[in-house]
Amino acid sequence: MAKKKSPDEEIRRGLEALQQAGLSLDNAGAAILPRLEEEFGKGEHTDLAIVFALGKIADPAAVVTLLRLEKEARDKNLKKEIRRSLFKLSQKGLTIPEGKSGEEKPPTPTLARTSDIEAYMSAVDGTGGRLLWIVKPQPGHGLQTIQAMINDREGLMRVGGAQVRRKELRNMAQEIKKQHGITMIAVPWEYADSMLYESFEKAKAAGRSGLENFHELRSIVGTGKPKAREHPVYQRLRSEDARQGAWRELSRRLLDEQEFRFWILDADWLAPFLGQLQEAQTSRLVLNPMQKEERLAGIVRDTVKTLCAGEAGKIMQRRLEDMAFYLLETARTEPAKLALAVAAQIQDGDPGPLDISFLTGLAQKSFAFHLSQQKSKAEEEPSFIVKP
Repeated sequence: MAKKKSPDEEIRRGLEALQQAGLSLDNAGAAILPRLEEEFGKGEHTDLAIVFALGKIADPAAVVTLLRLEKEARDKNLKKEIRRSLFKLSQKGLTIPEGKSGEEKPPTPTLARTSDIEAYMSAVDGTGGRLLWIVKPQPGHGLQTIQAMINDREGLMRVGGAQVRRKELRNMAQEIKKQHGITMIAVPWEYADSMLYESFEKAKAAGRSGLENFHELRSIVGTGKPKAREHPVYQRLRSEDARQGAWRELSRRLLDEQEFRFWILDADWLAPFLGQLQEAQTSRLVLNPMQKEERLAGIVRDTVKTLCAGEAGKIMQRRLEDMAFYLLETARTEPAKLALAVAAQIQDGDPGPLDISFLTGLAQKSFAFHLSQQKSKAEEEPSFIVKP
């Protein structure tokens, strides 16, 4: 009597048969699922190979297919391979619904349900950077985390994953607050995920390398492109209410908040105006102090207009919406309203006829910084002029 082949041998034989049928399983994705289902049921060895292949496709559709096959399966080895593949997918971050299946319970999913996902965000720094954490509990195994540094102009700068305990996560947050005075606030995980994905696409378009494991890391929360969502701050505050009263004049108070102290506008945004400013300051034209001041104020007004339009406007709006949410979460409601009021005005595409003191102050502060940088650089450069 011939000895029955082991399941591993059957799988190897089945994979060869699938390849001969024109199915390439190297780096296979969800697109191959319909073809795999067409081949299912043609033989024990190919069925085992198909189930084995499904365990390598990190997509929710693969989970659905495996669960359906498990309900219909009668062969003991096939059931065992299905459970093994489901376990592999749970290890990749996919959620496996709990419930009875066949004679035994399915493997306990490594990760918790989607509703248990948490996310945390830092304040926006002076260059538009934010630290993001997305956290998914693993029953009995701590927390699976995605830790990312994103920049609203450069995209995804760094991303990594780690399994930590809740205490370790708290210690990390406390250390950030101690070292930098920044609190990691809770944000809706869907919003954090959309920011993460958007920053990845931006970095990818720019040709940044080192992000090859992004999709694998992100698979703990999803595999497809997230849906566009309204900023969560609008679920807490109304922009119409924020733009009541003397918000334009009062908005300059934001510059006194710790998180805004290091905000400086990017040099390329100011570049068209820096030359004008330097010329106005060094002009040989005889201008009285009032005329000179008005000329400088005009340059600042033009700068503010550019901050409310085009790509710069979209970026500034998002920065201020994020900061409005951050200020709310750190118990600063009035500054949060001011930040949201400025964001709402920027969304209109124009600062309006009246001054927005926050944007004016930010432009003035940024000009002073960049001019100081230019002066320091000029003084450091060696002079080759020989004085007689």
